[in-house]
Parts: sequence; structure tokens; C-alpha cells
Amino acid sequence: MATNIKEASKNTAKHLLHLISETSKNLKMMEVTDHFELLLELGTGSFGNVHMGKHKHSGQTVAIKMMAKKKTPEDNFFLEYCISQTLSIHRNIIFTHDIFFHTSRDFVFVQEVAPAGNLQSILVPKVGMQEDMLKRCVPQIASALDFMHNRGMVHQDIKPNNILLMDAECHWIKLADFGLTRLQGTFVPFVPWYKPYTAPELCCLRPGEQLLLHPSLDVWAFGVVIYYALSGLYPWHGAKRGDQDYKEFAWWQVGRDLSKAPKKWKTISVEARVMFWELLQINACKRGSAIDILKFMHLPWKAKESSETEAT
Repeated sequence: MATNIKEASKNTAKHLLHLISETSKNLKMMEVTDHFELLLELGTGSFGNVHMGKHKHSGQTVAIKMMAKKKTPEDNFFLEYCISQTLSIHRNIIFTHDIFFHTSRDFVFVQEVAPAGNLQSILVPKVGMQEDMLKRCVPQIASALDFMHNRGMVHQDIKPNNILLMDAECHWIKLADFGLTRLQGTFVPFVPWYKPYTAPELCCLRPGEQLLLHPSLDVWAFGVVIYYALSGLYPWHGAKRGDQDYKEFAWWQVGRDLSKAPKKWKTISVEARVMFWELLQINACKRGSAIDILKFMHLPWKAKESSETEAT
């Protein structure tokens, strides 16, 4: 399997290099308003922003991603655009149109709009979302990740904001934002910050150290997102020894006693605790794949009220 993924990474790298070369030859300068009417801002970040816009000729509504040149190297723009377009063939990955250009200030490319927002927008703080809705989302996310991973790509930014909803009931969702996506085997450097969904092997890096990029990083983030969607809370601030919630989870996993769950995990059914042990395996080498979650779909994920009284 490892040999197949390595070969897939090589083939993907060749494809992307060719696509980037062709794309760079066709980059044109024009203003966004030459062809699009900007309607409203969908999101903003350190890279730039995303607007909903309407194509003046066809009337089609699209998402226009504008990446500030001051903060975005040209190579990064081409890489994100070409990765996004390459992945567009999957039903559960946001579609990227064959429209890209630059203005005096921004690099720009165009994608489809997700009319129902993103997963974060429907999560109730400290409550989460309905289990049946989440179970409609999870296989679709797993399919998108499996598609990427089988082609040697790692998303690196799996979070609720990047899971887009094509309808309000989550019958069709799409993975988005490939700005951090890189090929498996790429070196990931130390960064001085971490997020709740950052895997422990990244959190424990020291200045100057690097980690080989692997799909297991996405699987960890996937597991954290599922917990967050079930409960409306993150399981910890960061997967580091100094975080008490993470420390309790790590000891619980080592102890292998499903009934003695830390307080934060008592809202999760005993059956689903096994699922989280696989997705959130501390040892990255033992972590399951994203698609493995399908074997848990028929089981209850939220604990019944009576489980709150179980012994610690």
C-alpha cells in the first residue's frame, strides 16, 4: 500500500508540474469587475478574501477567491489553483472553474458557491449538531479524503469552516480550501502555534525540526472535527502534554478501558469511543484511514443520558 501511495505521489507531482506550467503561460491581467458583479463577502483570512459574485454575461453565481499578492507568492497561487482544479472531479470536493487571472493587487480564481454555508455555521456551541445529520456528512468527508490520500495529497486544514454545505440538511457536502494541501512526503516545518485539530506529532515539534507529511495528520483532524460536531466543544485546546484534557485522553487510550472515559468523553457512546481511539490514535503509525470510519456508521455515537452516571 505504501508503495502504491508513493507511486501515486510521483504521478500527481508530474501532473501538477505540467498543469502549473500550462497555467502560468495563460495568466492574464484584468479587473474582477470586468466580468463579475461582487455581491457579498463570504470569508476573509490572512491570504485575502472570498466574495460571492455574479458573472455579468451568464448570470451564474460563483465564489471568487482573491489572494493578496503581498502575502501570496505566485508559485503558491498556481499550486493551490491547480490542486483545486485537479481534485474538482470528485463529487465531494468543491468545483473549481477554469477561470483564473490577476489584478494589480490580487491573484484570483473562481469556484462554485456552497449555498447553505459551512459546517461551522450550523453547529450549536456546547451542543453540536444532530447525529443523523452528522452521519450524512461523515461518509462524504471520508470519501473526499480517501480520494486525496490515494493520490498522495494531504489536505492539512480539515476543520468545520472548510466543509461546505450544498443543502441545509447535509445531503451533499464538499471539502474546500486547498491552500495548505501538499504531497505526501513533503517536509512540514515547526510552527509556533497549534490548533485543537493539530495532530500530536506536529504539536511536539521543536524549532528547527520537521515532519514528513502523511495522511494520518488529516485523519487526526477528521476525528477532532467529528467530536466537535457531536458535542459543540473541542476535546482539548491542543494535543500537547501540558493540556490536561489531552493528557487524560492519552492515558485513557493507553489504559484501554472503554468504561473509564474522561469526563469530556462520557457524552460519547461506548461503541463510538472505539472509533475515536482509531481516528485519534496517539501513535500515528497505528492511526486508521479516513475511510475506516464507515464500519462505525451503524452504531450510536452519542451516549444515552444514563451513561452520564457511569463510574469514572
